[in-house]
Amino acid sequence: MEAIWTAVAIGIAAAVLMAFRGRQRQRLSRKPTQWPPGPTRLPLIGNMHQILKGGDPFHVAINKLAQVYGPLMTVWFGTRQPTIIVSDYNLVWEVLVSKSADYAAREIPITLKPVLADFRTIVSSNAGPLWHSLRRGLQNGAIGPHSLSLQAPFQESDMAQMINNMIKEANLNGGVVKPFPHIRRAIIKLLARICFGCDFSDVEFDATMDFMLEETLWYSDDSRILDTFPPARFLPSIKRAVMQMEKVKLRLMECIGRPLDSPLPPTCYAHFLLSQSFPREAAIFSIFELFLLGVDSTGSTTMWALGLLMQNQEAQQKLYQEIRDHASCNQKGVVTVEEIGKLEYLQAVAKETMRMKPIAPLAVPHQAARDTTLDGLHVAEGTTVLANLYALHYDPKVWDEPERFKPERFLESSKEFLGKRGQYSFLPFGAGMRACAGMEVGKLQLPFAICNLVNAFHWSNVVGKKAPKLIEGFNFALSMKTPLEARIEPRGI
Repeated sequence: MEAIWTAVAIGIAAAVLMAFRGRQRQRLSRKPTQWPPGPTRLPLIGNMHQILKGGDPFHVAINKLAQVYGPLMTVWFGTRQPTIIVSDYNLVWEVLVSKSADYAAREIPITLKPVLADFRTIVSSNAGPLWHSLRRGLQNGAIGPHSLSLQAPFQESDMAQMINNMIKEANLNGGVVKPFPHIRRAIIKLLARICFGCDFSDVEFDATMDFMLEETLWYSDDSRILDTFPPARFLPSIKRAVMQMEKVKLRLMECIGRPLDSPLPPTCYAHFLLSQSFPREAAIFSIFELFLLGVDSTGSTTMWALGLLMQNQEAQQKLYQEIRDHASCNQKGVVTVEEIGKLEYLQAVAKETMRMKPIAPLAVPHQAARDTTLDGLHVAEGTTVLANLYALHYDPKVWDEPERFKPERFLESSKEFLGKRGQYSFLPFGAGMRACAGMEVGKLQLPFAICNLVNAFHWSNVVGKKAPKLIEGFNFALSMKTPLEARIEPRGI
């Protein structure tokens, strides 16, 4: 009986909340949004029954609906206001680039608010003076060309250490490794140096940050229902998750706060943040944002690349041969950062991986910062718009056999990736003024990791086990539902 009354209370609260938000939105705009067509919704749950039906990953289910209702559709996620899903390359370009300033506001999961300084970080804040300052400081300073060049020898040392650690694990485990933890730790080291300076080295910090990232993703995932059903905040399990996020926030402030109290070189991100007199909490969580967005995204994409190469041994051999023929190694046997740009097939493998497994298949949600239009329809300020990058990357009108791993499509000799349609249909980092601020780091670290791991080892399936199915699981980033395990054989270099 108690459960029934709880459900009724939630339903009433949801109805009141929707009515209030509706009135609030009308006050913001004299003219309401002209919603495009979409699937029929049900009370309280919206279109969640269609999205969850069949057990497909969220982005796959959304894309199936788009194939029925068109490249511009309206979808309701629970009790929250409707969202416009854009699945056509021209319309996505209109949102991200042509009218980038119109759609420069953000909608971020409310559960991440404690660890994003009340949405005062690069990704979480709306476009404005704060956002411009943060982005400029990061891109022109900490991850500018000069700063990244200073990172190269440290990245190469990290790679040599990671390869040695994988060899040790394989020797203890019959030649089998789980590469993801090794990749995560290497990326944490890289980002820590970007944040605190090239000479920063703190094993305790790396381990704590690794753990805190897991905690953040775990509890934000537990409480994600709040973004669909806000009244669920009264449920005991959700209350616990929210309380845990507050504890995570305090531990993060302590973890990141310690390096901030030490002398910092002028090229690092932390120095920039403190020199601009940002509030300490905003500085701390602007730094944490780099780890939150950079670690699992780059790490997961590297895992997808290895998994795809394990399933496509011919491509793995072709890549290895290119490395042997056209790249040189340093004294530690690592292909240097400088050499990476010379390897065309390597770059094609990285791009094809990002095409097939875009780390944010629906991008980061955009909101209309002011009244605007989309494909001729009026869009009121505050309307949420999702760019369906997954649909673009799998558009059969652009990509021949889009379900097939084929790096050759990105070679200069290929005619597949030519013209406006091809360029507009490959947006792994988004596009326009709200494109991923750290894309240059990702473009560098991903092929660097793929190159050296393939150069060091032959990657194959674990003996006695079936080939990994590479099933997608979508939490904060597009990751493998089952962590990758592989048999590695040193190449003898």
